[in-house]
Amino acid sequence: GNPGPGDSHDRITAGEARRLACTANLVPAVLGAKSEILDLGRSQRLYNRSQRRAMGLRDRECRAEGCHVPAPWCEAHHLTPWSAGGRTDLDDGVLLCSRHHHHIHDPAYDAEHLLEGKFRFHRKPRDTEPPGSTTDAS
Repeated sequence: GNPGPGDSHDRITAGEARRLACTANLVPAVLGAKSEILDLGRSQRLYNRSQRRAMGLRDRECRAEGCHVPAPWCEAHHLTPWSAGGRTDLDDGVLLCSRHHHHIHDPAYDAEHLLEGKFRFHRKPRDTEPPGSTTDAS
């Protein structure tokens, strides 16, 4: 007779399943307590309300060193920039207040990621030499 579902004729490898899911723009999902999707991968650029709520429970406040702006007033930031392949997942997101979120994107600042997960910001020194000048005295 005809093979039924689950017979060897219907089986595919894990690699084939991943390729089919990729082609169909399906992504594995991590769900919250109320079945909200918390990890969106590359399917969506901006963090959703459920993800921000989960980050708020985790981070509690801005992740900049010494900043205590509460989580509801913070913005979600990709640790790996979206433009560089970053994913809209909880593990790739942190909450920063508006000031520190601007600093992290400002080329005039360096952001140091500290061991405890906080960020320390340093303003880069300005070049004292005008463009095209030389410091050679000879």
